[in-house]
Amino acid sequence: MKVGWGFVGLLVVLLFGYGLTRGIFVGSTTEYQASMGGFYTYNCRYLYPDGVRLKFGGGTGKSPDEAITSSSDVCPLLDR
Repeated sequence: MKVGWGFVGLLVVLLFGYGLTRGIFVGSTTEYQASMGGFYTYNCRYLYPDGVRLKFGGGTGKSPDEAITSSSDVCPLLDR
């Protein structure tokens, strides 16, 4: 039975490592872009081995809610 748990542990570590190389979704943000005419953008945040990166989520608007509703609805679980 110990070999079975060892295999499951190895599988979990490998899947987590694969996810980190692709970028694992950790949240989203809405940011105000004052220097670009004063609008909000919806961004997805992904965890990589070297830190968290932002990716444009596809939504812009005059309010944070408008930016979220105009986005591509949901950020994918894995980037790329």
